[in-house]
Amino acid sequence: MVIRSASAAVAATACALLLTAAPAHAALSQRELHAGTDEYLFGVPLPEFTEIRAERPHADQLDWDSDGCSLSPDEPLGYSFLESCHRHDFGYRNYQRQERFTEDNRLRIDVQFRTDMRSTCGTDRLCQATAEVYYLAVREFGGIASSTAEAIDNAQIRPVRDESGRLLEYRARTAGGAETAVPVEP
Repeated sequence: MVIRSASAAVAATACALLLTAAPAHAALSQRELHAGTDEYLFGVPLPEFTEIRAERPHADQLDWDSDGCSLSPDEPLGYSFLESCHRHDFGYRNYQRQERFTEDNRLRIDVQFRTDMRSTCGTDRLCQATAEVYYLAVREFGGIASSTAEAIDNAQIRPVRDESGRLLEYRARTAGGAETAVPVEP
């Protein structure tokens, strides 16, 4: 009787643990892993990526970590690029981990970063110019920086304003040390 009660208690506990545990994900083949990474990176809208990232599927095979835009503002001039930086870091980290981080793939990831930032801007030209500066920074330094934030920091982005304080353009450094300007259209 005591053994039966103990066995029932163990079985009930095991059942409860199974029912309340987080969903398990089977290991993906290399082909499935590449296809899944590409779908998360290029195939779903940014808000959907953010929802998926919160669930962290296949966390044992995919790197979901991100430092956001940590060394640079996540919300420059009030524009939120944090989710864009999360997806950009996801792309760089997983393509490196999967040994697919070629210059062509880096360009694809960087173009997606630009697209994601612009999707948050709508028709706001100042926001679009800010997104363009962030994009230029990752194009110049993303191949040598360890994160999106480090690439943006390396570009030494600074605003240029007129006497009244109106933003005229952004200036940034290229990897070769030259200065480039991105005008802000009215």
